[in-house]
Amino acid sequence: MGEKKQMHEPVRVAILDHTAQLGGAETTLVRILDTLAPREDVQARVILFAEGPLVQRLRERGHEVEVLPLVEGVNATTRHEAGSIRTAVTSAAGATPFVLRLARRLRELDIDVVHTTSLKADLLGVPAARLVHRPLVWHVHDRIVPDYLPAPVVRLMRTVAKRAPQRVIANSRATAATLPGARGLTVAHPGLAPDQIASAPRARPTTPVVGIVGRISPTKGQLEFVRAAGRIADRHPDATFRIVGSPMFGHEEHEGEIRREIERLDLTDRVVLTGFSDDPAAEFDTMTVAVHASPVPEPYGQVVAEAMARGVPVIATNAGGVPEITEGGPARVGWLVEPGDVDALAAAIDAALSDPHEAERRGRAGWERARTELGIGPSAEQIARVWREAAGRHHPRVAIAHDYLTQRGGAERVVLALLRAFPDATVHTTLYDPEGTFPEFRDVDIRVSPLNRVGPLRRHHRAALPFLPFASSALRIDADLVVASSSGWAHGFPTTGRTLVYCHAPARWLYQSERYLGGDPRRSPTGLALLALRAPLRRWDRRAAARADAYLANSHVVRERIGEAYGIDAEVLPPPFAVDTTGEQEAVPEAADWGSGYHLVVSRLLPYKNVDQVVEAFRGLPERLLVIGAGPLLEQLRAAAPDNVRIATDLSDAQMRWAYTHARALVAASHEDFGLTPLEAGAFGRPTLALRAGGYLDTIAEGVNGAFFDAPTADAIRAAVVADRDATWDEAAIRAHVEAFSPNRFVERVRAAAARLAS
Repeated sequence: MGEKKQMHEPVRVAILDHTAQLGGAETTLVRILDTLAPREDVQARVILFAEGPLVQRLRERGHEVEVLPLVEGVNATTRHEAGSIRTAVTSAAGATPFVLRLARRLRELDIDVVHTTSLKADLLGVPAARLVHRPLVWHVHDRIVPDYLPAPVVRLMRTVAKRAPQRVIANSRATAATLPGARGLTVAHPGLAPDQIASAPRARPTTPVVGIVGRISPTKGQLEFVRAAGRIADRHPDATFRIVGSPMFGHEEHEGEIRREIERLDLTDRVVLTGFSDDPAAEFDTMTVAVHASPVPEPYGQVVAEAMARGVPVIATNAGGVPEITEGGPARVGWLVEPGDVDALAAAIDAALSDPHEAERRGRAGWERARTELGIGPSAEQIARVWREAAGRHHPRVAIAHDYLTQRGGAERVVLALLRAFPDATVHTTLYDPEGTFPEFRDVDIRVSPLNRVGPLRRHHRAALPFLPFASSALRIDADLVVASSSGWAHGFPTTGRTLVYCHAPARWLYQSERYLGGDPRRSPTGLALLALRAPLRRWDRRAAARADAYLANSHVVRERIGEAYGIDAEVLPPPFAVDTTGEQEAVPEAADWGSGYHLVVSRLLPYKNVDQVVEAFRGLPERLLVIGAGPLLEQLRAAAPDNVRIATDLSDAQMRWAYTHARALVAASHEDFGLTPLEAGAFGRPTLALRAGGYLDTIAEGVNGAFFDAPTADAIRAAVVADRDATWDEAAIRAHVEAFSPNRFVERVRAAAARLAS
C-alpha cells in the first residue's frame, strides 16, 4: 500500500456503513463530512454496502461515495436474528467473499484509516482492516445492551471492542458506558449543523400541535405517544398530534399496531401519521411541543437536539443520552419523564399545553443551549483528531496562556472558550485566584508562576506589575502550540513550540497610559511608576510580540493598535458571546420600584469607562439610569449621582437578567477594545446607545441594535438619550444580530487558525 506517509500529508479515511437509508447515524455522517470537507489534514470517502437515498445525499453535497454490495441475505439480517448460532454461521460464510473484495478496494484506495459507523460495518471492518494492515476506528451509535441487542451479540461486540479497533468513538457517555474496556474510547456527540439552528426561536403556533419525529419503531415510543394523547385529548380539544416518520428495518407491522391503537382510542381525527419527512426543521417549526417518548434508553436522542435548535419546548425520556443534551434538567430546558411511563408523559404534555408562557420559556432555554453548546464543530474536530492519532500522525500538544486568572471578565470568558476548542490543554498564568475568577477553572490543569505564592498579589494583580515581566519570562511552556490570551503578558511566556496570540489589546499601561489612568501619569504615584518602567517594558513587550507566529485581534480597532505597536497584521476574530436569557430572574433592589424603562450602564468603574459622564448626562432628565459595576470610582460616583441615577454592585446572574430585561436601552460611553455589553443587551432584545469608537464599531450595527454618539461627553450622551425617546426597535432583529458572535463560530475559527500553524 505504498511507502510510509509523511506527517504533513492528509489522513485518508474510508468510512464504511452497511446501510444507505437515512437513519440518525447516516444524517450525522453527512454533517460530519460537510464540516470536515474544507480541511486539508483529513480526506474521507464513504463505502456503502447497499444502494439507497444516502448515496444521492452524499453526492449532492460533493462527497466521494461508492457502493460495494453486500450479499442481500447478510445485509437484511436484523439485530434480533443475529443472535442465533445458525444465522451467525450463515452470515459469516456469506460475508467472506465480500470482506475479500472490500479489502482489495481499500488497498486500491491507499487508505490510512478504516472508520465504521454501523454495527454490521463494525464487525465486517475487523477482518478487512486486518487484511490491509490499517487501523480500525469504530463509531458506535447504539447502546450495546441486552434491551436493544441479543445477549450473544452484546457479548461479541464488547469482547471485540477491547481488542480489534484501535479507537472507539461513542455518540454519548451513555453509549460509552455500555462498552467497558473499549480501546481508546472517545465521546463525540452528534452535533447540529449551522442551518439546523434557527436564528431565533420559532413563533408559537396559533393552534396546539404536539409532535413526535423519528423512524417508526417499538424503540421510538410512537405507541406510548398515542396512548398519552388519548389521556389528555378531552382536556385539549383543539390540539392535534403528529407522528412524523416511516418504518425501517422491518418494522412495518409496528406501524399497523399504532394505527389500530389510534382507532381503539377514537383518535382518528386527532392523530396524523405524516410519513417520512426530509425536512424535520420545518416539521418542528409547526409544533407547540415536541415529544421524545422512547420506552428504552436512547443512545443519544438527536431529535431532542433538533427540536431545541428550533426553540420548540421538548418533552423527553430521562434515560440514555438525552440528559446529556438537555444539561440542566426539566427546570431549565424541557420536561423529562421516565421511559415507558405513559401517565407521566401525558402529564408533561398537559403541562406544556396548559401553561404556554412556561413552555415557551423552556423552549427558548433549549434554543439557547443548542446554539451555544450543541454544534457539530467540536464533534467533527474530535473525530478528525482520532483519525490522526489512529494513523500515527503527530497530534500537537496545545497549551493556553493567559495574563492572570484573578477576575471574572470578558478575557477570562475567552479562556473558557479556548478550553472548549482545546479541551486537553493545560492553562499557564502568572497569578490564579480561584475565588476571584470563574468557578469552571477549578476543574482545569492550571500551571502558575512562583509569584502566585504571594497572596496579596493574587488578590491585587495591578500591584504585581513590576514583577510580571520576570514572572512571565520564567513561565516556560513545553507544548507544540501555545494559544496566548493576552492583554500584556501571556504573549511573552517562552515556549518550545509555536505561538498563536489572541490579543485583547496591546498593554494599555504602555501605549494608552493617560486613558488607562484617567489623566496625566505624572500626577499620581502609579503613573510615575509606569513612566519609570515604560521604556524597558516596551522593549520587553515588542520582543515578545515579535516571537509570535500569528496574531488574532478581538476587533478592528485592536488590529490597528497591534499594527501601530508591533507592525503586525492581525486577523480579526471577535470573542465568543453567549448569555442565558431564560434563567430565573430576581429584581435589583436599587431599581425594583422603577419597574421597566430605565437606561442601563454595565461597566467597571474605572476612569477610561467614562461612567461619570453618563451619570452627569442624566442630571435633569426625566429618564432614569441604573449603573451596575464596581471599581475605584464607586464612592465618587455615588456622591455625585442625582436622584434619577442609582448604582448597584455585586449582582447575581438572576439579577443581571432582570436588569437587562427591564431596561429601555444600554448606554456605553467607554473606549472599548471590543464592546461586549451591547451583545449582552442584544440577547435580551435591548438596543445600545454607544460611543462611536473602538470595539463598539464591531458589535453595533447602527439602526439594527443601536445608535451612536460622537464624543464621551455629558452633552453628547444626553442628546442621544433624548433622540432615542421616539425610536422603535425590532427585538427579533437585535437578537439575530447577536448570533454572529456565537461560541461555536469562535471555536471553529480559532481551531482553524491553530491548524494553519500546525500544518
